[in-house]
Amino acid sequence: MNMKKKLVAGGLVACMGATLIGGATLAYFTDKDEADNVFTVGNVGIDLTEPNWDATGKEEAKEAYPGEPLAKDPTVTNTGANPCVVRIKVEWDAEIGKMDYRTDYVTGKLGDNWVDGGDGYFYYTKALNKGDVTDALFDQIVVPTTLTNDDAATEYNVKVTAYAAQAQGIFTSYKDMEDGISAEELPTVQAFFNTAFAPAP
Repeated sequence: MNMKKKLVAGGLVACMGATLIGGATLAYFTDKDEADNVFTVGNVGIDLTEPNWDATGKEEAKEAYPGEPLAKDPTVTNTGANPCVVRIKVEWDAEIGKMDYRTDYVTGKLGDNWVDGGDGYFYYTKALNKGDVTDALFDQIVVPTTLTNDDAATEYNVKVTAYAAQAQGIFTSYKDMEDGISAEELPTVQAFFNTAFAPAP
């Protein structure tokens, strides 16, 4: 994966995209590797990977059809020295319509310890120590049934972006996070991320 580093205010961002392009039946789903590492004071680093997409999803998606589930499993690893918290944003072209995700073949189910923050982001509810890896956000995405063979020549994009922020400093004591982030604590984490990644004035 090509990596580039730049110093900005905030936490760390890793971005991985995928492109839905015309193919034999409906579309060709290809991988587009992108990553931006953004460091705060301390040492925060993450790696966003999709192991099952790389292993099988690319090949299976060469002749995708409407309604087909495609292996796509965003997973985040803490590669830095400091504990961090992470969130993920999943975006796709408006023309695609509603795109479902699945975990364990259950539509709308997220991986262990992931929650929908209701603000456009999915949050991992456990702090990651160095070397820790999240459960996959989900296992599969599903090609919308609204897409037909007439769309085979159209390119669609799906983008997954992972954000990380240093865990120390969110709460009075880092020990407060050892049992995970509760529903009551999630707004504090959301506010921390929003401040860390606020656009420059």
